[in-house]
Amino acid sequence: MPKKTIITILLTLVAMAGQAQIKCHVVGTVADGVERQTFYIAQQSTADYNNKEWKEVNVKDGCFALDIEADKTEMYEIIEDHFQGGHFALFLLENDTVRIDITPDDDGARLEVVAGGPEQEKWLKMQRMSKDIFFQEAEALDHKLDSMYDNNLLYSEAYNRLMEERKTYDRANPDHVHALEVIYARRDSMLHDKSAYSPEGRKLMQANDSLHAQVDAWIKAYKADHPMLYGLLNLETSMRYTYDDINEAQPYLDEYHQLYEHLFPEHPAHRRIALKERGLRLQPGQPYFDDYEAATVDGETVSVGSLYRGQVAIIIMWGSWCGPCRAHAKALIPIYEKYHDAGLTVVAIAREWNMDSFRSAMERDKYPWPSLVDYEDKYSVWEKHANKGGSGKILLIDRDGTILSTSSDAQELEPIIKKALNI
Repeated sequence: MPKKTIITILLTLVAMAGQAQIKCHVVGTVADGVERQTFYIAQQSTADYNNKEWKEVNVKDGCFALDIEADKTEMYEIIEDHFQGGHFALFLLENDTVRIDITPDDDGARLEVVAGGPEQEKWLKMQRMSKDIFFQEAEALDHKLDSMYDNNLLYSEAYNRLMEERKTYDRANPDHVHALEVIYARRDSMLHDKSAYSPEGRKLMQANDSLHAQVDAWIKAYKADHPMLYGLLNLETSMRYTYDDINEAQPYLDEYHQLYEHLFPEHPAHRRIALKERGLRLQPGQPYFDDYEAATVDGETVSVGSLYRGQVAIIIMWGSWCGPCRAHAKALIPIYEKYHDAGLTVVAIAREWNMDSFRSAMERDKYPWPSLVDYEDKYSVWEKHANKGGSGKILLIDRDGTILSTSSDAQELEPIIKKALNI
């Protein structure tokens, strides 16, 4: 083969390597009655509320269209407002056309993916089959529940009083955080044991739970018989919102290891799920990370492990934007001042998008310790701790790197700290 031809082939291969392998055409129709005329699209596993990856989608004459290029098929989402949240829909980015219908809803817009590429269609087929089997019974239950709710008959008097009490506190006020956490814990307990509901509401909720269990069992059996890339990526999406709760995440981890662990082996979702699982298992009695990186306020990359290795240390992940994080951190100041001379270390790492807000928070809260920064998730510190999108995290570790506690309660931590320091 002539030398010139070989060079041409090599240059072509290099050019192809730099091109996106996936080119997806996304089109949508927006029905009359939908007030919002701007939506946002981004890759689901990487985008965040302040992430620059969000693409703005503008509606014109009831329609929108855009092309998205990527290296791999990944899960994307279209959402009403990437910062404030709202209704959203998930779709796979494939070499095909994705069609999205947006219709009016009581509190915004309803977004629904109605067609897509081959892998998307597998998932849509499963959804249609499930709807054919269970829809009528589910619709009847929903109608009864909505009627009871509209007539203020669904919840118990005790639950309604608790919700009224909640309105007297402000989540953005650090001084109210503890009271709200107590209320939310009581709320969750009442919802779990069904005491939140009136007698008739309890019967309906039990019937609703039974139906959901049937649907879940049917879907799990279907996915076992019909392996889908959408299933893997949808599972990863669900795990993302479990934050750092291993008990909440365990059913997803079980499904992953049973159905998906050995499917689509080259897809990067496996690496991300492994990272999530590693973070979820940062529980008392387990080893902490040997090391990872963050930055000083001046932007210098540092080994975080060098700050806690061999120390009794409290690791605080916080942010200037996170009221609960700051409240928990401030509650630890007296503990730190009391035991610092005895060997207690605090390593704080702020997840930030605005350094001015970070400096203002440090000054206002008067932390006696310095703080590292993970600016715009450069070091993925929160993701490593299975806490991306969550509300901070506190870990107490021993000198040998064993996690002693993940509690954020200063009173609960103090006796554990004393024991670790041999006081």
